[in-house]
Amino acid sequence: MAIQVNIDNRIFLVPEADDPCDFWTSYFAKLKSELGQENAKMIWLITWKSNGSASCTTSPNFNKWLNQNNLDVSNMATRTIADLSEIGGNVFGLGKSLTKVLSIGVPVILAVVLVGVIVLLKNSAKNADVSDLAMLTPAGRGLKLLDK
Repeated sequence: MAIQVNIDNRIFLVPEADDPCDFWTSYFAKLKSELGQENAKMIWLITWKSNGSASCTTSPNFNKWLNQNNLDVSNMATRTIADLSEIGGNVFGLGKSLTKVLSIGVPVILAVVLVGVIVLLKNSAKNADVSDLAMLTPAGRGLKLLDK
């Protein structure tokens, strides 16, 4: 929940760690319109240092916004995660529909494999007899040795 701060009859809503990324961007826009680019950048970075949300830095859109406003708050690990998630969406060209393809494709492939295994077991069972079944047990193997 944001904290309301009143400075020189100007009201600012200061975001906290659990606030959404859009709130952080609107906070910067408000600071920029009231205080100018450089002052807004300094105040926003100080606020981010104490209240920043790590989940925002893994968002590719938020990282683009940070670069557009010349703000660097992310560490190398979170930048890498955001870059990889964006690359994955661009490479596949499927974006959000990729999960739908996987949710349908994986069960279909598993069903085909299961049917194949059942057919294989059925065909091998057609040629089996009682002595093959007995060979599956240790006693049956012992009888095979006694027969020789």
